[in-house]
Amino acid sequence: MNAAARTAAILLILTLVTTGCERPSQPTPTGTPIPITPATPTLASTSTATATATATGTPTSTPTATPFFTAAVTDCGQILPILSNYAGPVVTSLDPDPQALANLQAIVPDEARAALNQLLTEPGLVGLAAYRVGQEADGAYLNADVPMPLASVVKVIDLVAYAEAVAAGQLDPTTTVALADLEVYYLPNLDLNAHPKAVANLENNGRVFGDPPSILLDEVPGMMIEFSSNAATDYLHMLLGQTVIEETAVSLNLASQAAPCPWVGQFLAMGNHTRALESDEIAIQNYINDPASYGHEVMLLTEAFSTDPDFRQTAIDWRQETRRPNGQTQRLFSDTLNAQGSTRDYAGLMARIALNGLSNGDSSFIARRYLEWVMRFTVNQELFSNLGYKGGSLPGILTTVYYAYPIGEDTPVVVALFYRGLNGRTYQQWRDNLTYDELARWLLYDPAAIPAIKAVLE
Repeated sequence: MNAAARTAAILLILTLVTTGCERPSQPTPTGTPIPITPATPTLASTSTATATATATGTPTSTPTATPFFTAAVTDCGQILPILSNYAGPVVTSLDPDPQALANLQAIVPDEARAALNQLLTEPGLVGLAAYRVGQEADGAYLNADVPMPLASVVKVIDLVAYAEAVAAGQLDPTTTVALADLEVYYLPNLDLNAHPKAVANLENNGRVFGDPPSILLDEVPGMMIEFSSNAATDYLHMLLGQTVIEETAVSLNLASQAAPCPWVGQFLAMGNHTRALESDEIAIQNYINDPASYGHEVMLLTEAFSTDPDFRQTAIDWRQETRRPNGQTQRLFSDTLNAQGSTRDYAGLMARIALNGLSNGDSSFIARRYLEWVMRFTVNQELFSNLGYKGGSLPGILTTVYYAYPIGEDTPVVVALFYRGLNGRTYQQWRDNLTYDELARWLLYDPAAIPAIKAVLE
């Protein structure tokens, strides 16, 4: 298969995979339900902050009362920290052996070269873990234990939580879910139209039925993994419950994991119409200084948006009118408050799924069925007997995780590759040319790739 064909196929795949940048009448499972107690929302007064300036011009904040939605919610950060507490080393420079570097440059595909060069020149902003399962000592690692923003890669946790609930009989995948129950989590223009594309795909394939238009619960994880719909993710997240999502991450031994919070709440926390602050960046810094306040407000905002139609419409209108939050604000938020994890942990998670290592065979099969949607493409069928994938993006952040069984092999290869701090031009270019994903795929299918990059990193 030539490079142009491979790139075209990957482009087709990843045009469906959107940024994480961005209740339903609850489904009624036939098994033991996960308890969900809808709260009755009220309007109350909470403390936010108003920006002022010191004599030196440094922004500070003073509390002011702001009308805000309140309800009985389970805060994000029940078990896991909101912010990473990593205090270990970070590799910020490389001094590769010249011959090893020459050998690597000679074999890396042209499509992956830009991503490799970024890794070599700014290694402190890159995390990598790549190895064949069972041969971890021979793998390639760079900042593998450093937590980094995950973007939509974190949705693998929601997928595992769903798979375990179905396998345990707590959720029935044949339950009917009204599309309107997903729409209450949809904040337009923040997901590159991922959610509308997911819905259109279901409609075009005759999988939307009834009045009101509905789908099976079984379709929702596919919307989350294949199309990266944030609305579908939040529906599952809130259906299962914040505590279950965090307990799932703990059960998967994701030691570096920070708490995954609902997407719509994250984007409202970046900027919303209830905030007295004119500076969204100061509000975000206040969250960083007081993570518990963020863990509470992100869930309040999610509840408000999903249960109060007036709040939801006002929030949508405000964002369209003000064009907030701006790019700089989104970068600050994404780099600090988006859920973080390490490439070592996520490579291990993909290995676990590939080896059917969830709680039982049923849950492993369910998770793999969704992750392996990419096997529909001929380009992947030519290289792999099985391939599981999830990618993600937020401003300045591009992430990808894979497991793969190359043709003829009986042990999987796993790759987790995370970039952060990409400048605006590079970020946009990479979203188009997918060089970071080409680098990850090369490590999967070329037996010479992992040893070559390992030699340079060591």
